[in-house]
This record gives sequence, structure tokens and C-alpha cells, in this order.
Amino acid sequence: MNSAQVKDALHLINTLQQQGLTNSEVQQRLTDNGLTPDTAKNCISEWEKQRKEKKRNAAFVYCGIGVFLLTTGFLFTLLLFNSKTNFSFALYGLTIIGLVLVFKGMIDLLS
Repeated sequence: MNSAQVKDALHLINTLQQQGLTNSEVQQRLTDNGLTPDTAKNCISEWEKQRKEKKRNAAFVYCGIGVFLLTTGFLFTLLLFNSKTNFSFALYGLTIIGLVLVFKGMIDLLS
């Protein structure tokens, strides 16, 4: 099986999954399109692997942005504490936003 067939199969799998079909139904459609059952199963597992990799990368980005916001909020609070300015947004706003992003990233990593 060449790479063009694999690419076409992965695109077809993505389209069928977006339509709400289960893996067994997708495998049946792939075999109807001329792929062997083993090749169809391998294509489905490759698609799932690529999907999980994208989700994992996005989760790391969420965690990184969240940690950056937490650190920024801490530094702003530290710098603004002795001044007479209001540091509530830095203390509460950035902390809450940062925590939400970190938790979302962790949930995506663990699921």
C-alpha cells in the first residue's frame, strides 16, 4: 500500500468519523472501498494515533500558556504590592485564567 492510498484512507476515516460512524462501520466502509481488512484496521489505528498526538500537543500548549499566566500574575502581584495601585486583576484574574488553562491541559493529557 503506497503513501497516497494511506493519505486518502486517513482523509476518508476523518470524514466518516465526523459523520458519527463507529470504528467498525468505518472499517466496513474502507473494505467496501477496496482495502483489505488488515490494512483498514492499520489505517484506523494510525488515524487514532495521529489524533491523540494532536490532542497531546494542544494540551501541552494549554498547560504552557496557563503556567505563563500564573507566573505573570505572581510577578505583577509582587511588583504592585507595595505600590498604591490596584493589583486585584493580577492576583485573581490571571491566577484564575491560568488555573483554568492548566486544568484543561491536564484533563486533555490524562484523557
